[in-house]
Formats: sequence, structure tokens, C-alpha cells
Amino acid sequence: MAKVYFLSEATLKAESILQDNVDMKVIAPTIWDVQNFYVLPILGTTLYNDLINKVRTNTLIGNDKNLMDIYITPTMVWYCRAELPLVMNYKYFNKSVGVQNADNMNPASLEEIGFLMNNAKNKAEWYAERLTKYLMSNQTLFPNYLNQINSNIDTIYAKRTNYTSGMVLGGSGCCKGDYNFTGIRNAPSEYNRNEGCNNC
Repeated sequence: MAKVYFLSEATLKAESILQDNVDMKVIAPTIWDVQNFYVLPILGTTLYNDLINKVRTNTLIGNDKNLMDIYITPTMVWYCRAELPLVMNYKYFNKSVGVQNADNMNPASLEEIGFLMNNAKNKAEWYAERLTKYLMSNQTLFPNYLNQINSNIDTIYAKRTNYTSGMVLGGSGCCKGDYNFTGIRNAPSEYNRNEGCNNC
């Protein structure tokens, strides 16, 4: 079955700094990776598959279309901007990996690419967090968000946060067993802990 993309080439180019002459062959794999590595864990398997089917059948309307246009699209645009600099600078050839060059332009250094990627990733995470908070605040509009249908070992449950950071050394962030591994709050009777766990 053909891949279904949440983000089109035209939208990515219109909403980012990509030049019009960038080949879709270069950016399509990155759009697909962003959709799977970042968007799928935000939405969870059931909501993700529901949106895939609606995009495929051209039935994306109402709340789902607003979700796509206002929240998912900018999240994907910024994650693409975080992932594309490395892909566009380095090319895989028959005998080696080479640095892309162009007339009247020098390729960016690895340090400069890293700066661009980190800057875009920070913004992508902000949009991703906004998407998650919108879904959590509007669960009645998106019943497939936290309710995974026919879940099994490869089901991906929606993340509760999208910010990444360095190593955490201590702190009072432990949930004390209030949440299970899917991020859903446990009923009070499930865990009667007398003291907080240290496994968060």
C-alpha cells in the first residue's frame, strides 16, 4: 500500500526556508521519518492510523482537519527543518559519503549544521508540546487519542511530554506510582504505596 504523508512537499516548502528547486526525492524520506519517529509517538497508534485512513480517503474534515492544519503540520515542518540539514549536506555515493557542493556556495560546516539542527529541534519540541497539550485538553474530540484499540506488543502509546534534555540527576520528579507505563493515571487502589518509587 502506498505511503500516506501528513505533510506535502508544497506545504513544507511554503512553510519553511527550503528552496523550490529542492528535489522531493531528497526530502520525502525525511518527511516519512519525521512522521513515524516524532508524530506517531505523539498521537499514539490508534489516532495515527485513523488520521492515515482519513487522509488516504480524502475524508479529513472538522476537528481532524484542524488538528492536522494547526497542530500537526507546524510540528512536522520544524522537525523536518531539524532533520534535513544533515541529509542535504551529505550524500551517499557508490564509493563513499560526500559533502554536497553547489555553484557560488560553500557547504556548511558540521558545527554550523549542528547549530541549525538544535535551533530547529527546540522549536519543533515546542510545537510538539503544544500538540500534546491540545490533545490532552480535547480528549472528547479525539476519542482514539488515549484509547488504543486492539492494542498489542507493537502498539505505541501517546507520549505525555515532548521535551528532551540531558541527564537528570535526582530531583522530585517521581510520580510515586501514580501513572502506569502508558502515561495514564492509575486508580488509587492499584498501588497503595507508603513511599514514592524511584523508578521514574
